[in-house]
Amino acid sequence: MAYIAAADFRERTVKPYCANLILGETDGTDAYLDLVIAQVVTQVELDLADDFEPPGGDADEAIDVDGWGTTRLYAPRRVRSLTTVQTRLAWLTTYVTEASTSYRIKKSLNAAGTAMVDGSTSDWLDALSGLSTGVWPSGAGTVKLTGKFGWAAVPDDIKRLVALKVYDQIKGNSDPLSRIVQRQTLDATITYGPSSEVTDISNRYRRSPALAYIG
Repeated sequence: MAYIAAADFRERTVKPYCANLILGETDGTDAYLDLVIAQVVTQVELDLADDFEPPGGDADEAIDVDGWGTTRLYAPRRVRSLTTVQTRLAWLTTYVTEASTSYRIKKSLNAAGTAMVDGSTSDWLDALSGLSTGVWPSGAGTVKLTGKFGWAAVPDDIKRLVALKVYDQIKGNSDPLSRIVQRQTLDATITYGPSSEVTDISNRYRRSPALAYIG
């Protein structure tokens, strides 16, 4: 689902995260802008390896995580809360529910799920002495986490990032400078790339994708 809408770019209804990014009707209909927004949102989430909008109703989700036979298990998504943690050995199909005292969780988001803690982008679970398997068992899907994952609300920075990319995609063809890679002047060679604002937001929010177990 898109975090922003075509109306956010219109002069009469512009939102703060679309400041200086006005798009008129001549730039595209609402339907066209919404299509571009949806495409950019998908690209942003893939690029940043994150999901910024909770599922409808913010219900608990269950995700399977690959274990590596280590005491630390990195979660593939940001963890807001956990209801249950279950493990199984790779050759078994039955999961064992672990006691909440058998692991310690490190979260990258604050309690409200609306801001990063000290710029952290990683979430993990450390195995403690009470874990039934001792370490997080090796294998594909050997750990099942049930709880709430991802952001509780879309950060304004991410809305701004999507707005910048949508604007560039729509207005780029009419602005030659946005498509120049390098320009020679009498005094220097100027190289163009993503704006510093785009780069800064992307660098601050980008997570490392979770590794898949191949055994």
